[in-house]
Amino acid sequence: MKRIIYAILSAVLLLALSISAAAVPNGTIVNHTLYTDIVAMIDNHPIRSYNVDNRTVVVAEDLRAYGFHAIWHAEERWLEVVRPVVDGEPLTPASYPDYKPEVPAGKVGTPAHNILATDIVTTIAGDRVESWNINGETCILFRDLERYGEIGFDPDARLAVYETMPYKVLAGGYAVEQQPVKQWSADARITDGIMTVIFTVGEEPSMSSFFGTDKSDALDLFWNVDTDPVSKVWLAFYPDQFRTQKTLREKLFDTLSALPIPSMTETIDCTNTTEVRTAVAGVFWVTLNGKAVSGDLFRSQGNGHVDFTFLFDKGFAVNPGDVITVTVSTGDVEQVPQTGTVPENASAEEVLNLLKNRFLYHEVETVKNDYCYVIRGYFSGTSSGNANDLFVVYKTGEMKDLTASVWPAFQAVDSLKFGDDPKLLIVSGRVLSADRENLIASRLEVNLETGETKKLP
Repeated sequence: MKRIIYAILSAVLLLALSISAAAVPNGTIVNHTLYTDIVAMIDNHPIRSYNVDNRTVVVAEDLRAYGFHAIWHAEERWLEVVRPVVDGEPLTPASYPDYKPEVPAGKVGTPAHNILATDIVTTIAGDRVESWNINGETCILFRDLERYGEIGFDPDARLAVYETMPYKVLAGGYAVEQQPVKQWSADARITDGIMTVIFTVGEEPSMSSFFGTDKSDALDLFWNVDTDPVSKVWLAFYPDQFRTQKTLREKLFDTLSALPIPSMTETIDCTNTTEVRTAVAGVFWVTLNGKAVSGDLFRSQGNGHVDFTFLFDKGFAVNPGDVITVTVSTGDVEQVPQTGTVPENASAEEVLNLLKNRFLYHEVETVKNDYCYVIRGYFSGTSSGNANDLFVVYKTGEMKDLTASVWPAFQAVDSLKFGDDPKLLIVSGRVLSADRENLIASRLEVNLETGETKKLP
C-alpha cells in the first residue's frame, strides 16, 4: 500500500506563522516534490511540472524560455518573476523549448526531489508567493501564474493549462481588483501536560501549518491541517531534535508512541478498532466549531520525523471560517491489542467491503463476474488523487494488488470490463502520444491471475 509522507512547508510559511526562518538552517531537507502524471502547458507548450502537497508546481527558472523574466537579486536573496512587455505586447520567445513530457522517472506520487529550507523570497508580479528550493532551482505554484493569464485544469486529460492574457500583462499582473482572501490562522495554548492548537480555516492555500511558540522547543513538533481531498490533521515529531531536558512535546510524543496506533500499511480499511479509538480518545481530541470530531489515528515515519495522522470520519466538511481545535494530553494510556488487518478466512464480499471503506472518500468503480471482483479508486489519506489503485478480489476471498501492472501503461484510466475469458480484464484509458504532447485512447488486457498485461489494438 502506498503512503506518501506528508511533510514540512517552506520557510516563507513558517515566517508567516511567527517562527524565525533561521530556526531551520538553509539546506535542511523539509519536504519532497512528487512525480505527477499531470502535464503543465504554457501557451500550448509543455513545461516541467511536479507535485508539492497535492498542488502542481513548475520551476521558476524554466519560465525564462516561455516569455517570462526570472530575475535573481543576489544581495536581497530575491527571485523576481515578471512578464515583460515588448512593443506593447507580452514578450513571446522566438522559439519554445523542445521539452516533451515523458512518463515520470519514478512512480506517480513518489518523491522526485528533496525540498530544502531556504530564506529566498520569490515574487510574481510584485506579490510574494510560496516557493520551494530543489537542487538550486525554485519551484512555484502553477496557479500563481494566473496574475498574467488564465489557468485551467482538465482532470480527464490530466492537463494543467496556462494561457497568456495580454490585458493582464499590460496591467502589470492584474486586470481587475483582487478580492482579499480569508487567511488561515493558528494559535497554541499550553497547560500542564496538555497542548491545544486552534486553527481558523482560510480560503487558500488548503493547508495551514503551525510551529509551537516555545522557542526553546520549536523544532520538536510540527502541526498540519489539510482539507483536500479529505479533512485531516497531523503532527510531525522530530525525536533527534528533542532538547536535553524533557519537554512537553517529548512527553506528548512518548504518550502517542505508547498507543497501539497502526500504520496505514497495516490496515486494509484505513480504520481503527473500537479499542484503539477508545485508547486514542483518552489523550487526543479534535473539535470542529466546538463539536467533537470522530476519526482514526495512524502512525508513519519519514525523514527524521514520526507522523501521527488523524483522518476525519466521512461527513465532516471543513469550510473557510471554521475553527478546528486539536488537543493532545500526556494522560496514562492502557495497552490494547492492535488490529485492523483482514480477518482470517474472510469471504470475498467481506474483503470487497473493506476495500470499499478504504476508498471511502472517492468514487469507487467495481466490476464483477463469476470469477472475481475488480475494484478501482483512490485510497483515502494516501496519495490524495495522484494515482488510481486497482485490486482484484477472487471469489475465494484472496486479494491481489494490480496497480503496478496497469499504471506504467496509462496516464488515465477510463473504464474496466471483462473479456471473453473471465480471467482477463480489459482496461480502457489514455497514454501520451508519440510526440508526448497529447493523450490518446488505449486499451490494455490484464491477466487477473498473473498480472501480465498485453496492449490491445
